[in-house]
Amino acid sequence: MGKLIDLTGRTFDMLTVVKRVDDRKPGRPMWLCQCECGNTAVISSTNLLKKNGTKSCGCLRHQQSPTLIDLKSRTFGKLTVIQKDPEAEPGKAKWICECECGNIVSVLSDSLRSDKTKSCGCSQFQIKHDLTDQTFGFLKVIEPVKNTRIRSNETRWKCLCQNCGRTVEVSSYWLRHSDPYGHCKCTRFNKPR
Repeated sequence: MGKLIDLTGRTFDMLTVVKRVDDRKPGRPMWLCQCECGNTAVISSTNLLKKNGTKSCGCLRHQQSPTLIDLKSRTFGKLTVIQKDPEAEPGKAKWICECECGNIVSVLSDSLRSDKTKSCGCSQFQIKHDLTDQTFGFLKVIEPVKNTRIRSNETRWKCLCQNCGRTVEVSSYWLRHSDPYGHCKCTRFNKPR
């Protein structure tokens, strides 16, 4: 084991070492440090001495980066930026945005600026053929639905079976291209002749 380097009185960015304290792990010296913000923190020699090591008591994480581009009130596709996300993990710039559809989402700054994210996800749910109020066999289409359990981007429809009164969910394709009497349990086995 190498000789202990006394760090007392040395400054590392915003931290000034006050004194050595009890080690948390054998062979890992710990130091009580005073931060410029007024707080104290216990930090290991390793974290103080390494390149790009600990720079503060943690207060820097809560300060806005001087290189952060302010996106507040800007619009990206269907998203309008409301404010910086205070709950974003350190080192990641995220913005709380309101989508034209009314949803509120948190989006990475890079994703907004590179046009990678243009909506809350509602754009993936665009209807190619509006089947609302159309009738297919006994099924009258009520409205489009988004089923998160189904990965396909195909539109699904909530339909009312006019034979038994039950509501069923059917994909756009199956309504338009298949036997319309096979989608509800009441007609699946007893199709009208």
